[in-house]
Amino acid sequence: MTYKTIAVHLDVRPRCAARVALAARLAMRHGSRLIGIAPTGLPDVIVAMNSAVPDAIECIALSAADLRENAEVAMRAFYRECRRSGVASFHAELVVAEALDAVVRHGRCSDLIVVGQTDTGAPIDGLARDFPQQVLLHAGGPVLVVPCAGTFDSLGERVLVGWKDTREAARALRDSLPLLRDARHVSLVEIGPVPSDPGGDGSLEAAAAWLDSHGIACDAHREIERAGAGAGEQLLSRAGELGVDLVVCGGYGHSRLREWALGGVTRHLLGHMTVPTLLSH
Repeated sequence: MTYKTIAVHLDVRPRCAARVALAARLAMRHGSRLIGIAPTGLPDVIVAMNSAVPDAIECIALSAADLRENAEVAMRAFYRECRRSGVASFHAELVVAEALDAVVRHGRCSDLIVVGQTDTGAPIDGLARDFPQQVLLHAGGPVLVVPCAGTFDSLGERVLVGWKDTREAARALRDSLPLLRDARHVSLVEIGPVPSDPGGDGSLEAAAAWLDSHGIACDAHREIERAGAGAGEQLLSRAGELGVDLVVCGGYGHSRLREWALGGVTRHLLGHMTVPTLLSH
């Protein structure tokens, strides 16, 4: 598996530059085509369809024009970064749609989708607060979430993989293979309650052996979940101790229509990540 196509969400928020720079480095490393997705969003205008609002249609047109201009600004910045970084193949798509619909639809034909972590301290400006998890749930591929603070000069040199004997964890491990092959150090960590069998269920060892079959050596160990600390908190604590620059984990949760009920680990990672995190659902 390789990342032939990488899609990155574009907007005019300050953190977009860091997101695009990281995606460009990945595209350079893997020889990927980099696609910038620049949604316009839709005008947030309430129109009373009566003569009391004679200029309502004109207001909608002006608002739509502003949104399109913002998307075009984001595209121009994307092109500048791609040329500066030396990306061989790149293209930006201006999409007249809400950000979530645009990124999901175009991301489905990509090998990796790069989005930003929700910045809860930023003003509400049209991007859904649960944007990363909705992309993860609906796009059908791995999602690399870039934290809303910090700089990331390296990615994938030291990697922490959160393991669990589940479909989501297995999918994340498989989806991260292109990154793990280039890593200098990979730690495979399983965090859970005290097992009934002191030797565990063997799934951690099987995962390590599978990585080894792909030529990827890893340190694999099992940790007992500490009282008072969730597995997500413990995983991030371990990531800090190991000095990793990438976390890989299954994305847990379920959907009822477009409502997302997060699993505890996924919720903690999305809320407290300090390094880029690759999630697969």
